Amino acid sequence: MRDWQTLMIILLMPVLMMFLYGYALTMDLVEVPVIIVDPAMSDEVRTISGGIDATTLFNVIGIERRSDDPVALLKKHHAKLLVRFGPAFAKDLRSESGGADVQVLIDGADANTGTILRNAIGPMITKAALDILKLDMPKAITVHPRVLYNPQQRSALYFVPGLMAIILLMISAMLTSLTITREKELGTLEQLFVSPLKPREIIIGKILPYLLIAAIDGVLIMIVGRYFFGITIAGNAVLLAGASAIYIFTSLAMGLFISTAASNQQSAMMIVLPVTMLPTIILSGFIFPISSMPAVLQYITYVVPATYFLEIIRGIVLKGVGFAILMKPIVVLLAIGLLLVIVSIKRFRVKL
Repeated sequence: MRDWQTLMIILLMPVLMMFLYGYALTMDLVEVPVIIVDPAMSDEVRTISGGIDATTLFNVIGIERRSDDPVALLKKHHAKLLVRFGPAFAKDLRSESGGADVQVLIDGADANTGTILRNAIGPMITKAALDILKLDMPKAITVHPRVLYNPQQRSALYFVPGLMAIILLMISAMLTSLTITREKELGTLEQLFVSPLKPREIIIGKILPYLLIAAIDGVLIMIVGRYFFGITIAGNAVLLAGASAIYIFTSLAMGLFISTAASNQQSAMMIVLPVTMLPTIILSGFIFPISSMPAVLQYITYVVPATYFLEIIRGIVLKGVGFAILMKPIVVLLAIGLLLVIVSIKRFRVKL
C-alpha cells in the first residue's frame, strides 16, 4: 500500500493489455481488397462484382480490362484476390453446352486467410451467376448447420477469455518474483531468515496479499471483456472465480519458484517473461490447437498451467459447462501450484 505507484501499474496494466490484445488479436476478415478483370466489361460481370463488393468480407477496389500478367496486377494493387473473367463470359454463361469459367488468384502468403478466401469466393460467384440466370441452386441434399457457443463466429469471444490466462499468469508471476528478489537486493530477506518465522510462513505471507491483488486484476479483466467485447459468462460465475483463484495461486507459486533462482530483479524479469508469455501463447492452445502440434510439444503442454486454465475458462464462459466436466483440469492445476510451493519452501529452507 505504501508503494502506490507500483500498485497503480499492477492494476492498470492488465486493463491496458486487455484493450491492446483484445482488439489486435482477431481472425475476422473484413474489406479484403479484390481486383476484377473483365475484357468485355459486360453487365453480367458488373452485377457479380457488385454482389462481391456488397459483402463485408470483400472490397472490390477496381475493375481492369486487360491483364497480360495477372500476378503482377495482384501485386500492383496490393490485393488479396483477383477474379478473372473470360472475354466471352456472358455468352458462355447462357450457353446450353456448358458453363462459364472463372479464374481466381489468391494471395496465399497467409495460409489461414488464403483458406478462408478460397472457401468463400467460389460459392459467392456461383450464387451471383445463378441469380442472373434466375435459377435456383440444385440441391442433392440440404444441410442445416447450427453453430453453438459462438454463433456470430467472433474471434473476440474465443481470444478474450484466453487473454485472461496470459495476463493473470504474467502479472502474478512477476509480482512474487520481483518482491522476493527486491528483498534480496535490499537485504531485508536475511532479516526474515533470522526471525522466528518458518519458511512456509514466509512463502504463504508472500502469496496471500498478491492473491488478492491478482484477483482484483481478474475482476477488472472480466469487466472490460463484458462491456467492451461483449463477453458474458454462460456458466457458473462462482465456479469461474474459484478456478481463477487456483490459477492465480499457481501463477504466484511459479513466480516464487523463479525468485529462488534469480539473484536480482533484472534476472527475475528476464526469466519471468519467456517462462510465462512464450509457453502460454504458443503451447497452451491459446492460438494454435494442441492436437495439431508434434507429439513432443504436446507432452510439454502438460506442464503449462495455462493449458488447463484455458480449458476451464473457455468451458465456463463460452459453453457453460460445470465442475463435473472440469474437475480434471482444476485438480491438475491445483496440484501444479502445490508442487511449486513445496519446491519453493524447500529451496528457502536450504538457503536458510
